[in-house]
Amino acid sequence: MEELDAFRREHENSTIWCGTKFEGGCGRRLTTRRCTDKICHFAHYGADGAGQRCTRTTKGKDSADHLFAKAHLAAWLRSHDLTAEFTYPEPLGSAVRARLDDGRTFLLHLDRKRPVAWDDDAWELILGPGVPVVANILERRGYVHRIRFEDRPGGGRVMRFGTELPGRGTTWENLDKVTLTSQGLTTTARPDGVHIPLAEASQASGPGERSIVTVTPSRSRAVVTARQDDPVKSAVMHLDRALREQTDQIHSAVNTIRRLLEADQTPENIARLRLALGRGQSWTEQRAGHRRAVIAQLKARPTPALLLKAAQLVRDPDATPEEREAVHAAREQQTAHQRALAEERAAKARQLAEEQRQRETERHQREAERRSQAEQTLADRRRQAAAAEHHAHAEKLAYLALFVSGALKKAAREGRTTTWEEIAQKTGQRQLTRLTYQDKLSLLETIEKNTLPGSPLWSAVLAAAGTGEALRLHREVSHLLQRDVPDEDSDLAIQLTADCAQLRRQ
Repeated sequence: MEELDAFRREHENSTIWCGTKFEGGCGRRLTTRRCTDKICHFAHYGADGAGQRCTRTTKGKDSADHLFAKAHLAAWLRSHDLTAEFTYPEPLGSAVRARLDDGRTFLLHLDRKRPVAWDDDAWELILGPGVPVVANILERRGYVHRIRFEDRPGGGRVMRFGTELPGRGTTWENLDKVTLTSQGLTTTARPDGVHIPLAEASQASGPGERSIVTVTPSRSRAVVTARQDDPVKSAVMHLDRALREQTDQIHSAVNTIRRLLEADQTPENIARLRLALGRGQSWTEQRAGHRRAVIAQLKARPTPALLLKAAQLVRDPDATPEEREAVHAAREQQTAHQRALAEERAAKARQLAEEQRQRETERHQREAERRSQAEQTLADRRRQAAAAEHHAHAEKLAYLALFVSGALKKAAREGRTTTWEEIAQKTGQRQLTRLTYQDKLSLLETIEKNTLPGSPLWSAVLAAAGTGEALRLHREVSHLLQRDVPDEDSDLAIQLTADCAQLRRQ
Protein backbone atom coordinates (compact mmCIF):
# COMPACT_ATOMS: atom_id res chain seq x y z
CA MET A 1 0.00 0.00 0.00
CA GLU A 2 2.93 2.29 0.61
CA GLU A 3 3.96 1.72 -2.98
CA LEU A 4 0.44 2.62 -4.11
CA ASP A 5 0.56 5.87 -2.15
CA ALA A 6 3.93 6.72 -3.64
CA PHE A 7 2.63 5.88 -7.11
CA ARG A 8 -0.41 8.09 -6.65
CA ARG A 9 1.72 11.01 -5.46
CA GLU A 10 4.10 10.62 -8.39
CA HIS A 11 1.30 10.46 -10.97
CA GLU A 12 -1.34 12.66 -9.36
CA ASN A 13 -1.54 14.85 -12.51
CA SER A 14 -1.62 11.94 -14.96
CA THR A 15 -4.44 9.82 -16.36
CA ILE A 16 -4.04 6.08 -16.90
CA TRP A 17 -5.72 4.03 -19.61
CA CYS A 18 -6.12 0.35 -20.45
CA GLY A 19 -3.65 -0.04 -23.34
CA THR A 20 -4.81 -1.69 -26.54
CA LYS A 21 -1.27 -2.66 -27.57
CA PHE A 22 -1.45 -5.84 -25.52
CA GLU A 23 -3.89 -8.67 -25.76
CA GLY A 24 -7.33 -7.89 -24.33
CA GLY A 25 -6.88 -4.16 -23.72
CA CYS A 26 -10.06 -2.11 -24.21
CA GLY A 27 -8.80 1.49 -24.25
CA ARG A 28 -10.93 2.66 -21.29
CA ARG A 29 -9.68 4.78 -18.42
CA LEU A 30 -8.24 3.10 -15.32
CA THR A 31 -7.98 4.00 -11.66
CA THR A 32 -5.86 2.55 -8.84
CA ARG A 33 -7.57 0.35 -6.28
CA ARG A 34 -6.29 -0.05 -2.72
CA CYS A 35 -6.70 -3.59 -1.31
CA THR A 36 -5.81 -5.16 2.03
CA ASP A 37 -6.58 -8.77 1.13
CA LYS A 38 -4.77 -8.86 -2.22
CA ILE A 39 -2.34 -6.91 -4.35
CA CYS A 40 -3.25 -3.31 -5.06
CA HIS A 41 -4.08 -3.03 -8.73
CA PHE A 42 -5.55 -1.00 -11.55
CA ALA A 43 -9.31 -1.14 -12.14
CA HIS A 44 -11.67 0.21 -14.82
CA TYR A 45 -14.02 3.12 -14.20
CA GLY A 46 -17.50 1.59 -14.03
CA ALA A 47 -18.80 -1.41 -15.90
CA ASP A 48 -20.86 0.60 -18.41
CA GLY A 49 -18.02 2.74 -19.79
CA ALA A 50 -17.41 3.19 -23.45
CA GLY A 51 -15.28 0.76 -25.42
CA GLN A 52 -15.28 -2.99 -25.76
CA ARG A 53 -15.38 -5.28 -22.77
CA CYS A 54 -11.94 -5.70 -21.22
CA THR A 55 -10.94 -9.37 -21.52
CA ARG A 56 -8.04 -9.11 -19.10
CA THR A 57 -10.30 -9.05 -16.03
CA THR A 58 -10.34 -12.83 -15.77
CA LYS A 59 -6.60 -13.29 -16.30
CA GLY A 60 -4.08 -13.67 -13.54
CA LYS A 61 -1.07 -11.57 -12.83
CA ASP A 62 1.05 -13.95 -14.94
CA SER A 63 -0.56 -12.44 -18.07
CA ALA A 64 1.58 -9.36 -17.46
CA ASP A 65 4.87 -11.27 -17.15
CA HIS A 66 6.18 -9.55 -20.28
CA LEU A 67 5.73 -6.17 -18.63
CA PHE A 68 7.35 -7.25 -15.36
CA ALA A 69 10.22 -8.88 -17.26
CA LYS A 70 10.81 -5.80 -19.36
CA ALA A 71 10.86 -3.55 -16.29
CA HIS A 72 13.29 -5.79 -14.36
CA LEU A 73 15.59 -6.30 -17.35
CA ALA A 74 15.68 -2.56 -18.06
CA ALA A 75 16.57 -1.81 -14.43
CA TRP A 76 19.23 -4.53 -14.44
CA LEU A 77 20.81 -3.18 -17.63
CA ARG A 78 20.83 0.34 -16.22
CA SER A 79 22.77 -0.98 -13.24
CA HIS A 80 25.41 -2.02 -15.80
CA ASP A 81 25.27 1.40 -17.51
CA LEU A 82 23.55 -0.15 -20.52
CA THR A 83 20.37 0.67 -22.36
CA ALA A 84 18.30 -1.44 -24.70
CA GLU A 85 15.46 -1.14 -27.16
CA PHE A 86 12.61 -3.43 -26.10
CA THR A 87 10.09 -4.95 -28.51
CA TYR A 88 7.28 -7.45 -28.08
CA PRO A 89 7.12 -10.14 -30.80
CA GLU A 90 3.76 -11.46 -31.96
CA PRO A 91 1.58 -12.67 -30.40
CA LEU A 92 1.88 -9.85 -27.90
CA GLY A 93 2.87 -11.06 -24.47
CA SER A 94 4.56 -14.23 -25.73
CA ALA A 95 8.11 -12.88 -25.62
CA VAL A 96 10.30 -9.87 -24.96
CA ARG A 97 13.25 -8.90 -27.16
CA ALA A 98 15.93 -6.51 -25.89
CA ARG A 99 18.47 -5.13 -28.34
CA LEU A 100 21.57 -3.54 -26.79
CA ASP A 101 23.38 -0.59 -28.29
CA ASP A 102 26.29 -2.83 -29.34
CA GLY A 103 23.98 -5.06 -31.40
CA ARG A 104 23.62 -7.98 -28.98
CA THR A 105 20.09 -9.25 -28.52
CA PHE A 106 18.34 -10.99 -25.61
CA LEU A 107 15.20 -13.00 -26.35
CA LEU A 108 13.00 -13.84 -23.37
CA HIS A 109 10.56 -16.64 -24.36
CA LEU A 110 7.44 -16.61 -22.10
CA ASP A 111 4.78 -18.63 -23.93
CA ARG A 112 4.65 -22.17 -22.50
CA LYS A 113 2.52 -23.44 -25.39
CA ARG A 114 4.74 -22.24 -28.23
CA PRO A 115 7.99 -24.01 -29.19
CA VAL A 116 11.22 -22.21 -28.38
CA ALA A 117 13.02 -20.80 -31.44
CA TRP A 118 16.49 -22.17 -30.66
CA ASP A 119 17.62 -21.18 -34.15
CA ASP A 120 16.88 -17.52 -33.42
CA ASP A 121 19.81 -15.16 -34.00
CA ALA A 122 19.59 -13.81 -30.45
CA TRP A 123 22.89 -13.51 -28.61
CA GLU A 124 21.31 -15.07 -25.53
CA LEU A 125 17.95 -16.86 -25.17
CA ILE A 126 16.21 -16.97 -21.78
CA LEU A 127 13.17 -19.09 -20.88
CA GLY A 128 10.21 -17.76 -18.91
CA PRO A 129 8.36 -19.46 -16.02
CA GLY A 130 7.41 -23.05 -16.78
CA VAL A 131 8.71 -23.07 -20.36
CA PRO A 132 9.93 -26.63 -21.08
CA VAL A 133 13.25 -27.40 -22.73
CA VAL A 134 14.03 -30.39 -24.93
CA ALA A 135 16.64 -32.67 -23.35
CA ASN A 136 18.97 -32.80 -26.34
CA ILE A 137 18.99 -29.00 -26.55
CA LEU A 138 20.09 -28.81 -22.93
CA GLU A 139 22.81 -31.40 -23.61
CA ARG A 140 24.04 -29.61 -26.71
CA ARG A 141 24.02 -26.16 -25.20
CA GLY A 142 25.32 -27.27 -21.80
CA TYR A 143 23.03 -24.79 -20.00
CA VAL A 144 19.73 -22.91 -20.20
CA HIS A 145 18.98 -19.58 -18.52
CA ARG A 146 15.57 -19.10 -16.93
CA ILE A 147 13.54 -16.52 -15.00
CA ARG A 148 10.65 -16.76 -12.57
CA PHE A 149 8.61 -14.33 -10.49
CA GLU A 150 8.00 -14.40 -6.75
CA ASP A 151 5.56 -12.33 -4.75
CA ARG A 152 7.22 -9.83 -2.47
CA PRO A 153 5.93 -9.38 1.06
CA GLY A 154 3.84 -6.23 1.21
CA GLY A 155 3.11 -6.25 -2.54
CA GLY A 156 4.98 -6.33 -5.80
CA ARG A 157 6.87 -9.08 -7.61
CA VAL A 158 10.55 -10.02 -7.73
CA MET A 159 12.21 -11.61 -10.75
CA ARG A 160 14.66 -14.45 -10.05
CA PHE A 161 17.30 -15.57 -12.51
CA GLY A 162 18.27 -19.21 -12.83
CA THR A 163 20.72 -21.37 -14.77
CA GLU A 164 19.72 -24.95 -15.58
CA LEU A 165 22.50 -27.47 -16.17
CA PRO A 166 22.08 -31.05 -17.41
CA GLY A 167 21.65 -33.40 -14.47
CA ARG A 168 21.94 -30.58 -11.90
CA GLY A 169 18.65 -28.77 -12.18
CA THR A 170 18.28 -24.99 -11.91
CA THR A 171 20.22 -22.72 -9.58
CA TRP A 172 18.20 -19.59 -8.73
CA GLU A 173 19.55 -16.25 -7.54
CA ASN A 174 18.70 -12.60 -7.45
CA LEU A 175 19.07 -10.64 -10.68
CA ASP A 176 21.60 -8.31 -9.09
CA LYS A 177 23.95 -11.30 -8.75
CA VAL A 178 23.97 -11.77 -12.53
CA THR A 179 26.59 -9.87 -14.49
CA LEU A 180 27.06 -9.29 -18.20
CA THR A 181 30.44 -9.90 -19.87
CA SER A 182 31.61 -10.06 -23.46
CA GLN A 183 31.30 -13.87 -23.26
CA GLY A 184 27.79 -14.09 -21.86
CA LEU A 185 25.74 -13.95 -18.67
CA THR A 186 27.75 -14.80 -15.56
CA THR A 187 25.80 -16.59 -12.82
CA THR A 188 26.69 -18.69 -9.81
CA ALA A 189 26.09 -21.88 -11.78
CA ARG A 190 27.87 -20.53 -14.84
CA PRO A 191 30.69 -18.26 -13.67
CA ASP A 192 32.39 -16.08 -16.28
CA GLY A 193 30.20 -17.61 -18.96
CA VAL A 194 32.21 -20.86 -18.97
CA HIS A 195 30.33 -23.81 -20.49
CA ILE A 196 30.45 -26.96 -18.37
CA PRO A 197 31.32 -29.96 -20.59
CA LEU A 198 29.34 -33.09 -19.79
CA ALA A 199 30.25 -35.16 -22.82
CA GLU A 200 32.73 -37.19 -20.79
CA ALA A 201 30.02 -38.13 -18.31
CA SER A 202 27.70 -39.22 -21.09
CA GLN A 203 30.40 -41.41 -22.63
CA ALA A 204 31.33 -43.00 -19.27
CA SER A 205 27.75 -43.90 -18.41
CA GLY A 206 26.26 -47.05 -19.77
CA PRO A 207 22.92 -47.32 -21.56
CA GLY A 208 20.18 -45.84 -19.43
CA GLU A 209 22.68 -44.66 -16.85
CA ARG A 210 23.70 -41.13 -15.98
CA SER A 211 26.54 -39.97 -13.82
CA ILE A 212 27.11 -36.47 -12.52
CA VAL A 213 30.50 -34.91 -12.88
CA THR A 214 31.14 -31.91 -10.71
CA VAL A 215 33.39 -29.34 -12.26
CA THR A 216 34.80 -26.63 -10.10
CA PRO A 217 35.16 -23.51 -12.28
CA SER A 218 38.39 -21.67 -12.09
CA ARG A 219 38.35 -17.91 -11.55
CA SER A 220 42.00 -17.48 -12.35
CA ARG A 221 43.06 -14.56 -14.50
CA ALA A 222 44.28 -16.96 -17.18
CA VAL A 223 40.82 -18.53 -17.58
CA VAL A 224 39.09 -15.16 -17.71
CA THR A 225 41.55 -13.88 -20.27
CA ALA A 226 41.15 -17.03 -22.35
CA ARG A 227 37.36 -16.67 -22.29
CA GLN A 228 37.58 -13.03 -23.30
CA ASP A 229 39.71 -14.02 -26.31
CA ASP A 230 37.52 -17.01 -27.16
CA PRO A 231 37.68 -17.42 -30.99
CA VAL A 232 34.62 -19.69 -30.94
CA LYS A 233 32.47 -17.03 -29.29
CA SER A 234 33.83 -14.41 -31.68
CA ALA A 235 33.06 -16.61 -34.67
CA VAL A 236 29.51 -17.31 -33.46
CA MET A 237 28.90 -13.62 -32.78
CA HIS A 238 30.31 -12.74 -36.19
CA LEU A 239 27.94 -15.21 -37.86
CA ASP A 240 24.94 -13.94 -35.89
CA ARG A 241 25.82 -10.37 -36.77
CA ALA A 242 26.22 -11.33 -40.44
CA LEU A 243 22.85 -13.13 -40.44
CA ARG A 244 21.26 -10.07 -38.92
CA GLU A 245 22.97 -7.19 -40.72
CA GLN A 246 25.77 -8.19 -43.13
CA THR A 247 24.62 -11.05 -45.34
CA ASP A 248 27.60 -10.61 -47.65
CA GLN A 249 29.84 -11.94 -44.86
CA ILE A 250 27.83 -15.06 -44.02
CA HIS A 251 29.81 -17.42 -46.26
CA SER A 252 33.13 -16.33 -44.77
CA ALA A 253 31.65 -16.64 -41.27
CA VAL A 254 30.40 -20.18 -42.04
CA ASN A 255 33.82 -21.15 -43.42
CA THR A 256 35.45 -19.82 -40.26
CA ILE A 257 33.15 -21.98 -38.14
CA ARG A 258 33.93 -25.04 -40.29
CA ARG A 259 37.67 -24.50 -39.79
CA LEU A 260 37.16 -24.14 -36.05
CA LEU A 261 35.18 -27.41 -35.99
CA GLU A 262 38.06 -29.16 -37.67
CA ALA A 263 40.61 -27.73 -35.26
CA ASP A 264 38.71 -27.56 -31.95
CA GLN A 265 37.76 -30.86 -30.32
CA THR A 266 36.42 -29.37 -27.06
CA PRO A 267 32.91 -30.81 -26.58
CA GLU A 268 31.39 -27.54 -25.42
CA ASN A 269 32.87 -25.68 -28.40
CA ILE A 270 31.76 -28.39 -30.81
CA ALA A 271 28.19 -28.00 -29.55
CA ARG A 272 28.27 -24.22 -29.90
CA LEU A 273 29.86 -24.38 -33.33
CA ARG A 274 27.45 -27.01 -34.63
CA LEU A 275 24.45 -24.94 -33.52
CA ALA A 276 25.89 -21.88 -35.25
CA LEU A 277 26.87 -23.90 -38.32
CA GLY A 278 23.30 -25.19 -38.54
CA ARG A 279 22.01 -21.62 -38.63
CA GLY A 280 24.56 -20.64 -41.26
CA GLN A 281 23.93 -23.71 -43.42
CA SER A 282 20.19 -23.15 -43.20
CA TRP A 283 20.69 -19.62 -44.50
CA THR A 284 23.05 -20.71 -47.30
CA GLU A 285 20.66 -23.48 -48.36
CA GLN A 286 17.78 -21.04 -48.48
CA ARG A 287 20.01 -18.61 -50.34
CA ALA A 288 20.99 -21.30 -52.84
CA GLY A 289 17.34 -22.25 -53.37
CA HIS A 290 16.45 -18.63 -53.89
CA ARG A 291 19.35 -18.24 -56.32
CA ARG A 292 18.23 -21.25 -58.34
CA ALA A 293 14.67 -19.95 -58.48
CA VAL A 294 15.78 -16.50 -59.63
CA ILE A 295 18.03 -17.94 -62.33
CA ALA A 296 15.23 -20.24 -63.52
CA GLN A 297 12.96 -17.20 -63.81
CA LEU A 298 15.75 -15.34 -65.61
CA LYS A 299 16.08 -18.13 -68.18
CA ALA A 300 12.32 -18.25 -68.72
CA ARG A 301 11.71 -14.51 -68.83
CA PRO A 302 14.85 -12.36 -68.73
CA THR A 303 14.21 -8.89 -67.36
CA PRO A 304 16.62 -6.18 -66.15
CA ALA A 305 15.35 -6.56 -62.57
CA LEU A 306 15.86 -10.35 -62.56
CA LEU A 307 19.29 -9.97 -64.17
CA LEU A 308 20.35 -7.47 -61.50
CA LYS A 309 19.14 -9.76 -58.73
CA ALA A 310 20.77 -12.85 -60.27
CA ALA A 311 24.07 -10.99 -60.81
CA GLN A 312 24.14 -10.17 -57.12
CA LEU A 313 23.30 -13.75 -56.12
CA VAL A 314 26.01 -15.42 -58.26
CA ARG A 315 28.61 -13.43 -56.36
CA ASP A 316 28.14 -15.95 -53.56
CA PRO A 317 31.15 -18.25 -53.25
CA ASP A 318 28.98 -21.37 -53.55
CA ALA A 319 27.38 -20.30 -56.82
CA THR A 320 27.97 -22.94 -59.52
CA PRO A 321 29.71 -22.26 -62.87
CA GLU A 322 26.44 -23.14 -64.62
CA GLU A 323 24.63 -20.43 -62.65
CA ARG A 324 27.31 -17.86 -63.43
CA GLU A 325 27.25 -18.88 -67.11
CA ALA A 326 23.45 -18.48 -67.15
CA VAL A 327 23.80 -14.96 -65.78
CA HIS A 328 26.55 -14.19 -68.32
CA ALA A 329 24.40 -15.46 -71.19
CA ALA A 330 21.42 -13.43 -69.95
CA ARG A 331 23.63 -10.35 -69.71
CA GLU A 332 24.88 -10.86 -73.28
CA GLN A 333 21.32 -11.40 -74.45
CA GLN A 334 20.17 -8.27 -72.68
CA THR A 335 23.09 -6.29 -74.13
CA ALA A 336 22.17 -7.43 -77.65
CA HIS A 337 18.52 -6.68 -76.98
CA GLN A 338 19.39 -3.23 -75.66
CA ARG A 339 21.60 -2.60 -78.71
CA ALA A 340 18.76 -3.61 -81.01
CA LEU A 341 16.36 -1.43 -79.07
CA ALA A 342 18.81 1.47 -79.30
CA GLU A 343 19.11 1.06 -83.06
CA GLU A 344 15.35 0.79 -83.36
CA ARG A 345 14.92 3.90 -81.25
CA ALA A 346 17.53 5.74 -83.34
CA ALA A 347 15.76 4.75 -86.59
CA LYS A 348 12.45 5.77 -85.10
CA ALA A 349 13.98 9.05 -83.98
CA ARG A 350 15.31 9.68 -87.49
CA GLN A 351 11.92 8.88 -88.98
CA LEU A 352 10.19 11.16 -86.52
CA ALA A 353 12.74 13.91 -87.25
CA GLU A 354 12.13 13.56 -90.99
CA GLU A 355 8.37 13.61 -90.47
CA GLN A 356 8.77 16.63 -88.24
CA ARG A 357 10.92 18.35 -90.86
CA GLN A 358 8.31 17.58 -93.54
CA ARG A 359 5.56 18.92 -91.31
CA GLU A 360 7.60 22.07 -90.65
CA THR A 361 8.18 22.55 -94.38
CA GLU A 362 4.49 22.14 -95.11
CA ARG A 363 3.63 24.47 -92.27
CA HIS A 364 6.02 27.12 -93.59
CA GLN A 365 4.51 26.74 -97.05
CA ARG A 366 1.00 27.11 -95.67
CA GLU A 367 2.06 30.14 -93.66
CA ALA A 368 3.73 31.66 -96.75
CA GLU A 369 0.56 31.03 -98.78
CA ARG A 370 -1.56 32.54 -96.02
CA ARG A 371 0.72 35.57 -95.84
CA SER A 372 0.68 35.98 -99.63
CA GLN A 373 -3.08 35.62 -99.68
CA ALA A 374 -3.42 38.08 -96.82
CA GLU A 375 -1.11 40.55 -98.54
CA GLN A 376 -3.06 40.16 -101.81
CA THR A 377 -6.34 40.67 -99.98
CA LEU A 378 -4.93 43.70 -98.24
CA ALA A 379 -3.64 45.11 -101.53
CA ASP A 380 -7.03 44.49 -103.16
CA ARG A 381 -8.75 46.22 -100.30
CA ARG A 382 -6.36 49.13 -100.54
CA ARG A 383 -6.91 49.40 -104.29
CA GLN A 384 -10.63 49.20 -103.78
CA ALA A 385 -10.43 51.79 -101.06
CA ALA A 386 -8.25 54.00 -103.24
CA ALA A 387 -10.62 53.54 -106.17
CA ALA A 388 -13.59 54.31 -103.99
CA GLU A 389 -11.81 57.30 -102.57
CA HIS A 390 -10.82 58.45 -106.06
CA HIS A 391 -14.38 57.99 -107.31
CA ALA A 392 -15.77 59.87 -104.32
CA HIS A 393 -13.24 62.62 -104.87
CA ALA A 394 -14.06 62.79 -108.57
CA GLU A 395 -17.75 63.01 -107.74
CA LYS A 396 -17.00 65.77 -105.26
CA LEU A 397 -15.01 67.67 -107.89
CA ALA A 398 -17.78 67.18 -110.45
CA TYR A 399 -20.25 68.49 -107.92
CA LEU A 400 -18.09 71.54 -107.18
CA ALA A 401 -17.48 72.04 -110.92
CA LEU A 402 -21.12 73.03 -111.34
CA PHE A 403 -20.77 75.83 -108.80
CA VAL A 404 -17.41 77.01 -110.17
CA SER A 405 -18.69 76.95 -113.75
CA GLY A 406 -21.75 79.00 -112.84
CA ALA A 407 -19.67 81.50 -110.86
CA LEU A 408 -17.17 81.95 -113.78
CA LYS A 409 -19.93 82.50 -116.31
CA LYS A 410 -21.68 85.00 -114.07
CA ALA A 411 -18.43 86.90 -113.48
CA ALA A 412 -17.77 86.91 -117.26
CA ARG A 413 -21.20 88.30 -118.06
CA GLU A 414 -20.70 91.00 -115.46
CA GLY A 415 -17.33 91.88 -116.95
CA ARG A 416 -15.25 91.23 -113.87
CA THR A 417 -12.61 88.80 -112.67
CA THR A 418 -12.93 86.54 -109.62
CA THR A 419 -10.91 84.29 -107.28
CA TRP A 420 -11.37 80.88 -105.66
CA GLU A 421 -12.06 82.52 -102.30
CA GLU A 422 -14.75 84.74 -103.80
CA ILE A 423 -16.40 81.83 -105.55
CA ALA A 424 -16.41 79.83 -102.27
CA GLN A 425 -17.93 82.74 -100.40
CA LYS A 426 -20.62 83.48 -102.96
CA THR A 427 -21.58 79.85 -103.65
CA GLY A 428 -21.33 78.78 -100.01
CA GLN A 429 -18.96 75.88 -100.97
CA ARG A 430 -16.28 76.38 -98.37
CA GLN A 431 -14.51 73.26 -99.64
CA LEU A 432 -13.19 75.29 -102.55
CA THR A 433 -10.75 77.05 -100.21
CA ARG A 434 -9.29 73.68 -99.16
CA LEU A 435 -8.69 72.29 -102.65
CA THR A 436 -5.17 71.41 -103.64
CA TYR A 437 -3.55 72.75 -106.76
CA GLN A 438 -4.14 69.41 -108.52
CA ASP A 439 -7.80 69.39 -107.46
CA LYS A 440 -8.26 72.87 -108.91
CA LEU A 441 -6.59 71.77 -112.14
CA SER A 442 -8.85 68.69 -112.40
CA LEU A 443 -11.93 70.78 -111.63
CA LEU A 444 -11.08 73.37 -114.35
CA GLU A 445 -10.32 70.56 -116.83
CA THR A 446 -13.78 69.14 -116.14
CA ILE A 447 -15.39 72.56 -116.77
CA GLU A 448 -13.38 73.35 -119.89
CA LYS A 449 -14.06 69.97 -121.57
CA ASN A 450 -17.46 71.33 -122.56
CA THR A 451 -15.99 74.59 -124.03
CA LEU A 452 -16.32 74.68 -127.81
CA PRO A 453 -13.09 74.81 -129.85
CA GLY A 454 -12.23 78.41 -130.73
CA SER A 455 -14.12 79.78 -127.73
CA PRO A 456 -12.09 81.28 -124.90
CA LEU A 457 -11.69 79.25 -121.73
CA TRP A 458 -13.74 80.24 -118.71
CA SER A 459 -10.63 79.94 -116.54
CA ALA A 460 -9.54 83.22 -118.15
CA VAL A 461 -11.84 84.96 -115.65
CA LEU A 462 -9.71 83.48 -112.83
CA ALA A 463 -6.38 84.03 -114.58
CA ALA A 464 -7.20 87.64 -115.32
CA ALA A 465 -7.04 88.28 -111.58
CA GLY A 466 -3.29 88.12 -112.11
CA THR A 467 -2.25 85.72 -109.29
CA GLY A 468 0.63 83.37 -109.97
CA GLU A 469 -1.45 80.26 -109.24
CA ALA A 470 -4.28 81.40 -111.49
CA LEU A 471 -1.86 82.00 -114.38
CA ARG A 472 -0.22 78.54 -113.92
CA LEU A 473 -3.61 76.85 -113.81
CA HIS A 474 -4.70 78.59 -117.02
CA ARG A 475 -1.50 77.61 -118.81
CA GLU A 476 -1.81 73.91 -117.73
CA VAL A 477 -5.52 73.68 -118.63
CA SER A 478 -4.72 75.21 -122.02
CA HIS A 479 -1.97 72.64 -122.59
CA LEU A 480 -4.29 69.80 -121.56
CA LEU A 481 -6.88 71.02 -124.05
CA GLN A 482 -4.15 71.56 -126.68
CA ARG A 483 -4.61 75.34 -126.88
CA ASP A 484 -1.81 77.76 -127.51
CA VAL A 485 -0.93 80.36 -124.89
CA PRO A 486 1.79 83.02 -125.00
CA ASP A 487 4.99 82.22 -123.20
CA GLU A 488 5.33 85.65 -121.70
CA ASP A 489 3.01 86.72 -118.89
CA SER A 490 2.57 90.18 -120.45
CA ASP A 491 1.39 88.67 -123.72
CA LEU A 492 -0.80 86.27 -121.75
CA ALA A 493 -2.38 89.16 -119.88
CA ILE A 494 -3.31 90.85 -123.19
CA GLN A 495 -4.88 87.56 -124.42
CA LEU A 496 -6.78 87.09 -121.14
CA THR A 497 -8.24 90.63 -121.46
CA ALA A 498 -9.42 89.82 -124.95
CA ASP A 499 -10.82 86.44 -123.86
CA CYS A 500 -12.75 88.03 -120.96
CA ALA A 501 -14.25 90.64 -123.36
CA GLN A 502 -15.30 87.82 -125.70
CA LEU A 503 -16.80 85.83 -122.83
CA ARG A 504 -18.81 88.89 -121.74
CA ARG A 505 -20.40 89.12 -125.15
CA GLN A 506 -21.48 85.45 -125.23
